[in-house]
Amino acid sequence: MKTKITFVVVGLVAAIVLGSAGSARAATWTQKTNMPTARWNLSTSVVDGKIYAIGGLGGLKKVEEYNPATDTWTEKADMPTGRMWLAASAVDGKIYAIGGRTTWHGGATLATVEEYNPATDTWTQKADMPAPRDGLSASVVNGKIYAIGGSGGGVDVSTVEEYDPATDTWTTKADMPTARWVVSTRVVNGKIYAVGGLTTSAGLPTVEEYDPVTDTWTKKADMPVPGASRTSVVDKKIYAFGGTPRRGGAPVSTLLQYEPATDTWTAKDDMPVRMLGMRASTVDGRIYVIGGSSTPWPYSPFLSTVWEYDTGLRVASPDINGDGVIDGADISIMVDHWHMDEPSCDIFPAPFGDGIVDVQDLVLISEYLLKEVEDPTIVAHWALDEAEGDIAFDSAGINDAFVIGDPLWLPDGGLVDGALQLDGVDDYIITAPVLNPASGPFSVLAWIKGGAAGQTVISEPGGVNWLSTDPLEGSLMTELTSPGRGATSLMSQTNITDGNWHRIGLVWDGSYRTLYVDSIAVAQDIQDGLTDSANGLYIGTGKAMEPGTYFSGFIDDVRIYNRVVIP
Repeated sequence: MKTKITFVVVGLVAAIVLGSAGSARAATWTQKTNMPTARWNLSTSVVDGKIYAIGGLGGLKKVEEYNPATDTWTEKADMPTGRMWLAASAVDGKIYAIGGRTTWHGGATLATVEEYNPATDTWTQKADMPAPRDGLSASVVNGKIYAIGGSGGGVDVSTVEEYDPATDTWTTKADMPTARWVVSTRVVNGKIYAVGGLTTSAGLPTVEEYDPVTDTWTKKADMPVPGASRTSVVDKKIYAFGGTPRRGGAPVSTLLQYEPATDTWTAKDDMPVRMLGMRASTVDGRIYVIGGSSTPWPYSPFLSTVWEYDTGLRVASPDINGDGVIDGADISIMVDHWHMDEPSCDIFPAPFGDGIVDVQDLVLISEYLLKEVEDPTIVAHWALDEAEGDIAFDSAGINDAFVIGDPLWLPDGGLVDGALQLDGVDDYIITAPVLNPASGPFSVLAWIKGGAAGQTVISEPGGVNWLSTDPLEGSLMTELTSPGRGATSLMSQTNITDGNWHRIGLVWDGSYRTLYVDSIAVAQDIQDGLTDSANGLYIGTGKAMEPGTYFSGFIDDVRIYNRVVIP
């Protein structure tokens, strides 16, 4: 009789597996309200969640403010000096427009620096750059602006100069190894990445990393496609949009993602249109690609379009440790990461934070204390609180699981309300596909008690064991690896089969896989992506359902998130 029941249920699940889609969010493009003034080779900067479009072809002085929250544009005070190919960066709520060129053909290259204060809608003249430059880029680290590359007097330069807004002074820094024009720079973890650019005859795939602390440059992996892309950052990843592969070349629609942690490039789906000479800025984890041109030389007419790109990577949540309750434990984790760029604790402004854990995040989390919160990042939650039956209900979605064998329901026997006791012989749970590990950051967590060496808590049928114990010591491990030939399992030295309750977890942040036991990271390494998974999950048995891999003990409160959780 038991065999017959098992056959029927597995057959039903197989049908569900074939018809189910993964729950990871896909990247999306959305066209937003047009900018009032079409322009090419403008600059954009972000202050207080609003994007300021400044200058552009024809020596424009025009400044327009875009509010992504309301999808509206507002005209602002003109910049005193009209220019294109300028750089702009924001420090302490003020924008600094640096260098540029008065007109396209025959115009003057400028050393001019002007400060814009959005709070008062006013401009102030500042100290000039040491030498004129156009087609440069500027990035901010620790309150100082680094003006990098460009062209001076028709010659591409590798110049790097640091501007300190507090003292209105310039300091010469170590040259960039590769001289280039219309280079794009972005900051990740306090380092500046100079991406692509043009020489007088060709596009460059070159990527170089600058460390302002040591004033040194390091060569990084080249872009797959050379040229003058425009970049922005989400979740410590750099996105390079469109551009052109050579000086005077036609626009392209290429979209690439660079991950500094692994020094790797990934080709993403193309942009909706070909584009060059635009700018890209990030607000609340979404990238806004503004202006530019979609036509070949001479690139007219220019664009006023605004495209919003949602990477689909992550959403912040006040339930930092993923236990379903917002309490002092979450606040403690936040305080441990104070003034750091830790995405899992950076919950304000929703949904992606602002790049630093600070008092705004603390105030927001305090508003949720002891309240019920709907967490959009939890894709499956099997509380295992049922009293009987052969269904383990998913309280977070549609991934109800089938209970196979004859396990014992213990409504009051878990660490979090009820739990399921498995016999280590033929008891397990099977689910449809829930999440593809290759799609982006995720976390899988569970409470367990008991078990033995070589047994498995969560696995992928016919794939790998996600959370299991090593066959000798009973320590937590995972076989979920990158698809490379040299990929290996991640092993901890922490035994979880001692008969005590333990909360175990595997967290993947897009670069690092980390194993947790009782809120402690017990093993971690870097992986170049994770293997695709299109199958469902087993809870309580190994990937091949082999004898000895069935779990003998209690399993409670299994959760899967499409974000990083710090247990």
